[in-house]
Amino acid sequence: MEVELKLLLAPEHNALVLQHPLLGAPVGVQHLAARYFDTPDLHLLRHGAGLRVRKVDGDWVQTMKAGGSVQSGLHSRNEWEGVVDRSWPRLGQLRKLIGDDQHWLSVLDAPHLKERLEPLFLVDVQRHLWHVEVDGNSIEVALDVGHIERGSHRVPVNELELELKDGDPAGLYAFALQLLEDVPLRISNINKAQRGYMLVRETGHAPFRAQALDLAPDATLAEALPAVLGNCLEHIQRNEVAVIEGHDPETLHQMRVGVRRLRSALKLFESAAPCPPALLEDINWLGTELGAARDWDVLLSSTLPRVDNAPAGAHGLLELNALAQQTAQAKRGEAAQALLSPRYTKLMLTLGSWMLQTAPLLNGSAARFSRQTMQHLHKSLLKRAARMSEDDAASAHRTRIAAKRGRYALEFFHALYRSKGTRAYLKALAATQEELGQHNDVVVGVRLLQELAQQEPHAAGTIQFARGYLLAQQAMRPADLDAIRGRLHALRLPHARH
Repeated sequence: MEVELKLLLAPEHNALVLQHPLLGAPVGVQHLAARYFDTPDLHLLRHGAGLRVRKVDGDWVQTMKAGGSVQSGLHSRNEWEGVVDRSWPRLGQLRKLIGDDQHWLSVLDAPHLKERLEPLFLVDVQRHLWHVEVDGNSIEVALDVGHIERGSHRVPVNELELELKDGDPAGLYAFALQLLEDVPLRISNINKAQRGYMLVRETGHAPFRAQALDLAPDATLAEALPAVLGNCLEHIQRNEVAVIEGHDPETLHQMRVGVRRLRSALKLFESAAPCPPALLEDINWLGTELGAARDWDVLLSSTLPRVDNAPAGAHGLLELNALAQQTAQAKRGEAAQALLSPRYTKLMLTLGSWMLQTAPLLNGSAARFSRQTMQHLHKSLLKRAARMSEDDAASAHRTRIAAKRGRYALEFFHALYRSKGTRAYLKALAATQEELGQHNDVVVGVRLLQELAQQEPHAAGTIQFARGYLLAQQAMRPADLDAIRGRLHALRLPHARH
């Protein structure tokens, strides 16, 4: 199993790496040109594998990487590598390396795979290589500078790879944090092969949504913590590049949801594994940066369109939408800058390290922990629902947050419960969130419009009209708190599978 941490840096900072005192002089400089192979229908990619052949010191070396996971930049994958006699894959030799792993052997046994393989893209880099021994860990450090090429299309490569040869994976994070003190770095959650496939498929960065988490029925708490937190980190980081480079509001929304799920997960495990306050502070900072941008996106996409339907709403609203759009773009830019900051990289590295070091210290069953947790969250939700009042807007907000926490917790542990009851429970909590969330969107929108009126006094008349209309609509169609309360009190927790 290959374990490595991938980090991005700007070309102008390469000199800081080459001269860094922690590294010393490189033990070698290589030119590496690797061709990646797959079928026209991307058989290997669809099964989570990558196959390349590259020349290293005069020899052709064939490598297949497959399966594994990525958590906070830490890539863990199966790797089979060996010398071949040509620049084209030798599947027979690869099968011998794989041995008795029936899953990956079956992937290679696809009909006519040998005949269908073709080179799809080239990764061409110059690699500076170091071997570092630090705190009992043996780490291979590689600075790769070059490009990925498919036909006439090229994308640059400028990254640092820290591969653990022997020792504790947490040591990779610790070493990266030391480098971060002198070199501006960013975690990379996609590898060169994935970037090459993006060229092949001509795809951008689509929104990445939370993936289902499949805990084993007998999972321990030590296994559940990194699985749950890793799931949240994947949700956050797989949307990172799209938020930085793109303009799709949904990617920012998904990244913000990922942060909310992470905060909820940390709260969930608080009694067993309290998160360090400094780490929580940085997570809250990230949530605030993303939330500020997302609130303006919601104002544009959901809240202001309600005013368009007002009898006298058309007058001046084009200008109002333009002003809101301008502010939303500025806020997205600020969110992107936050993700490019050393503070964000330090947060992700520190969180990954804390997670790896904390999990082995936990004892107990994930199933028992989840039952106790769900019972506590359910009681808390009912208490908050009972206290909801139309005279206290904050009471509905607290109920919405409680519903969200219960929903996230059950999504994390859903594999430990019977599916029918779980679906019904999740559906009810999602409906509660949605109904109370629409009310909250108006509250936030009214606040943002007030801020906009102060910044743009020439448009104050139109802005105040929009605020007044939204407040009136909210007063005319309040959320039915009694109905929500009744549905929640009738709700029953799902039964555990065992």
